[in-house]
Amino acid sequence: MKNKDIGKPNRMTMARFGPWLQEKTGAELKELPGRTECVVSIDHIEPGCFAALYVVPTANGLLVFELCGWFPDAAAAWQAIIDKDGIYPPLLFEEWVGQQYLTDRHATVEKIKL
Repeated sequence: MKNKDIGKPNRMTMARFGPWLQEKTGAELKELPGRTECVVSIDHIEPGCFAALYVVPTANGLLVFELCGWFPDAAAAWQAIIDKDGIYPPLLFEEWVGQQYLTDRHATVEKIKL
């Protein structure tokens, strides 16, 4: 009997997401029913700043909601999640993971003066 999943990437699950993000970034997590909220230090991009996001499961996989902007401390990032301050359009994990900068410790941001 052939296993039709051989060669296919494993789909990220709610149970695996938190530990994966913590391992890659040292993220702080709040696991709630049907939702995992995360705050991540982005010191490698902007010293002293934090990013915030949350994930929810859907029939198509995990949906990632990343908040716009960076926050001056972890408390401000957690408050932004509570307040639902500016959220980028949600992406399925498989798409988000290819675009995100949180786990790339060599990522940099070039500031452009306008």
